[in-house]
Amino acid sequence: MTKKVEKKDTAVASPVFAFGLDENGKPRGAKFLQGSNNDLVNAALRMNCRVIQNHSAALTALGMKLPVGRVYASGKAFIPNIRRDLYEKLDAARQQPPEQIEGIVPVNLIAEPPAASEPTDKAASVACASPMISGLPKSWEVIAAGHMVLAFEGPGEGWWEAVVVQREEEILTLRYRDYPKVLNFQRHVTTVALINPGPA
Repeated sequence: MTKKVEKKDTAVASPVFAFGLDENGKPRGAKFLQGSNNDLVNAALRMNCRVIQNHSAALTALGMKLPVGRVYASGKAFIPNIRRDLYEKLDAARQQPPEQIEGIVPVNLIAEPPAASEPTDKAASVACASPMISGLPKSWEVIAAGHMVLAFEGPGEGWWEAVVVQREEEILTLRYRDYPKVLNFQRHVTTVALINPGPA
């Protein structure tokens, strides 16, 4: 297990892209090279931005043109304004079907801001440490390729986010979300944990 921990420490997470429209309808966006985490996702959602990772080569190429964003200790994020044409290209690429990138199952949409028709006071009154995330199964029976679950690594190592690469009856082939260089592995479907997908 020590060797596996060393691999995790040296692996580089895929870049994450956050973009959306501010309260005045002006586009904003940023790239985050350290990967996704709850602070980043929550901060982006508060700024009405969607968060996307591993969607397609086209979206990644466009996303790398975004300025580098920051998440401060206060929980606020720096996501600057961007050109309208870049935002429109990103949004068009997002709406295309995700593609498989070098054997990596797309995570695609990590988080989506509330619909504009939702009352703002309702959205502000909900405090949740774990944001609503696309690709989270609501039961073990519906787990399929592309879903994210938690896999147990053993005593002292805990649970890690893993993406389902393939399901064959009750056996799941998984890869670690944040450590793409670690080899795929298999688990029985009943041995993985589900992540709260948020309200229905």
